[in-house]
Amino acid sequence: MTKSNSFLNNYFFYFLFFIFFVVGVTIFKDYGISVDEEFHRFSGFYWLNYTLNFTPFESLKDSVQIKLAAINGFTLPDPKNHPFYGVVFDLPLALLETILNIKNEKNYYLLRHFFNFFLFFIGFLYFYKILDNRFKNKIVIFIGVLFYISSPRIFGDVFFNNKDIIFLSLVTIAVYYKFKLIDNFEYKNIAYFSIFSALACACRIVGVFIPISFLFFILFSALKKKNYVNELKKISFYIVIFLLVLILCWPFLWESPIKNFIYALKIFSKYSITEIYTLFNGKYILTSLLPLNYLPVWISITTPLIIIIIFLIGFFFLLKRFYLRTININEKMIYNDFWRGKKEQKDFYVFFNFTLIVIYLVFSNPVLYTGWRQVYFLHFFIVYIACFGLHFLFLKIKKKLLLSSIILFFIFINFIQIIKLHPYQSLYFNGLLQGERKTNFEVDYWGISGVKFLKNILLREKNSNEINIAVASFLPLERSLKMLEKHESKKINIMGQNYQDAEYIFNNNMSEVNKFFNKKYNIPTNFKKIYEFNLNGFIVYEVYRKQ
Repeated sequence: MTKSNSFLNNYFFYFLFFIFFVVGVTIFKDYGISVDEEFHRFSGFYWLNYTLNFTPFESLKDSVQIKLAAINGFTLPDPKNHPFYGVVFDLPLALLETILNIKNEKNYYLLRHFFNFFLFFIGFLYFYKILDNRFKNKIVIFIGVLFYISSPRIFGDVFFNNKDIIFLSLVTIAVYYKFKLIDNFEYKNIAYFSIFSALACACRIVGVFIPISFLFFILFSALKKKNYVNELKKISFYIVIFLLVLILCWPFLWESPIKNFIYALKIFSKYSITEIYTLFNGKYILTSLLPLNYLPVWISITTPLIIIIIFLIGFFFLLKRFYLRTININEKMIYNDFWRGKKEQKDFYVFFNFTLIVIYLVFSNPVLYTGWRQVYFLHFFIVYIACFGLHFLFLKIKKKLLLSSIILFFIFINFIQIIKLHPYQSLYFNGLLQGERKTNFEVDYWGISGVKFLKNILLREKNSNEINIAVASFLPLERSLKMLEKHESKKINIMGQNYQDAEYIFNNNMSEVNKFFNKKYNIPTNFKKIYEFNLNGFIVYEVYRKQ
């Protein structure tokens, strides 16, 4: 261990993990409710009720049916008609909510927010194990784990995004066990990898890239080694465990596993509840007709620039290595493969998956809503490749301490942003957007600022018994009432676009229509703006009052 690494022993990392956990447990109650949480809570109870039909637990089933009957008003369609959403997170949380007999609506979501953070924390520990397995250099590992948690958008979503963050965490854990397989291709590691790759796939169907890339790498190695029998045994073992866990954890597959799995695959890239518009680069664009630069632009404007810069360095040198390995393959040489040793094989695995996934996403034109949250799992690949870039720089330059200090300074700035934006880190944009460009993209598409607005209105109208509020956006503001106390929420009447009878209008500039041509959300002239919630120059929401 070098002098520069000597202080970064295991106890230092344990302390870092402890601090992060304490911070998460302290602040998880500060976050609002997202627009999709009510649906996913309902989906969890719907499938829990379905699974209980195969058990003798009648009293538990009765409790679940009472819960189901009380849930209403979600945005997405009924799970009976759209059953393909994964319930790896939703179903266990529904069961836990039932067992704990939680009555208060607010506590439903606080429970989900805590476990959302907790599962990310577990994935964070596995990311550290991945870096420790691959790089050994404690400075690279230290910066890498800070990269993983210092991206404000990811940090904010950790506490309420129960789809994309859960999937990111499961992908991270699965990749760790893939690395263990590269180290030692034994049945124990195959079993762990098959379990977590199945859980990831059951969470989001896009997780199918994990078994596909695994089988590709194994078959590629088997052809090279000409050891078919032993490899086929292990492949068969993986497939059996994977399919058993996948079907067990995804009740949608129980009645017709093959048919329903193919159905889920077909709708993945082109699924859309309805034709809606999204604000991108100053234009309203149909989500089914996104431009090729949609994903790269969103990633580049919402990821800290220091991570992007180091990532680009890492990606360039991984691409260069892959190119050189390809053109120099020769059966007469000792090294006649895409990688030389297990470390390079791990790098190639990450590079291969990331590159193919991005190419697919860019050119297949899948339906993506509201930024790049649906592919937040790419955060793992981006940070890993950035760590490779940092590792490469350390091999090439002498002033390692200076480079580390510069990077740590920018990471410190990231954490300052996280503190400054709390609890709205998920609305972060980096410095690439300046001036008028700050109005060219959607900001609070999750609607998490709705709770803040409602609390402010309650303070303003503390002597009122009824407050009528209209909404000049696509946001179902009534969802945020669930994060208030009952005596508070009873005072508020959310009226949709019934501007005539409203006292206030809330506008967070979310629209499913082209606002340049559709006047659905135009503010009536007899309303005047009285407040604007602004974060770093980005308008989160506006409040209008009837004159």
